[in-house]
Amino acid sequence: MTTQENEAKIMSMYEAKLATWPVPYEEGYVKTRYGTTHVIMSGPKEAPPLVLVHAMGVTSTMWLPNIAALSREYRVYAVDTIGDFGKSALDNLDRYPRNGREYSLWLTDVFDQLSIQKADIIGASMGGWITMNYAIYAPDRVNRIALLGPLGIRSSFQVLFRLMSVVLFPVQANKRSLIQWTLGDNPRARDAYTEYMLTAVNCRNRLGTPYAISGDNLRRIKAPVLLVLGGSDNPIGSAEKAAARAEKLIPDIQVEIMPKTGHLMNMEDPEFVNAAILKFLYQSAHGNS
Repeated sequence: MTTQENEAKIMSMYEAKLATWPVPYEEGYVKTRYGTTHVIMSGPKEAPPLVLVHAMGVTSTMWLPNIAALSREYRVYAVDTIGDFGKSALDNLDRYPRNGREYSLWLTDVFDQLSIQKADIIGASMGGWITMNYAIYAPDRVNRIALLGPLGIRSSFQVLFRLMSVVLFPVQANKRSLIQWTLGDNPRARDAYTEYMLTAVNCRNRLGTPYAISGDNLRRIKAPVLLVLGGSDNPIGSAEKAAARAEKLIPDIQVEIMPKTGHLMNMEDPEFVNAAILKFLYQSAHGNS
């Protein structure tokens, strides 16, 4: 198929997933310095804001297993990352966020357009990297952050190497290998996103590179942090080593390791992830009472 046909197929699959969103929602589009950003909004309008930043390549529909639990007491804003696959659209394909500071400028534009002064944020994979950078560069806009298998705690060499292999040798075998390695062996994750990602790798996207965040910058994260790691997460590697570096450098952090889960842990064991996040948000807001 042509790129245009693949992009149309992605939108069709996106709409099919959104049709199964288990709670009432609204869709909105906000203007940012890089283009138009799509947001799915659920939960009581007067409730505290909770912003969700998805993993690379899977869009905000990845939050399907979590949105019912998260939106009971929060106004949830699931944001499609600019430049990634989804309903957000760059004004210019040559102008997109390339580093953590620029993603923070983009997210500030989103917050401003949605009239969010300060929010809790959940970020998965690259979304976790964006979330950590936001806590570094815009700390006054962040209450608490929950990170699900975030890139950037340790070196992302394996991820970058595999992505580059697809760029240099874009054969179907390399594409399928990358996707299977990323999603891991759990059937929930594979069933939900294998076809989607196989289509997405034949579309155009423009994303910055999620390099490891320096120790000095990790020390600048003053917001309370929940770090959830999977014991079988190929992109992150050793959960123990990631936890050790995070606990050494981030001042206020709690770590949960899920021994049997992979990279998309929110899909593989949503009950555990939802409970851990809600407990963390409640205890952080109420002084661990």
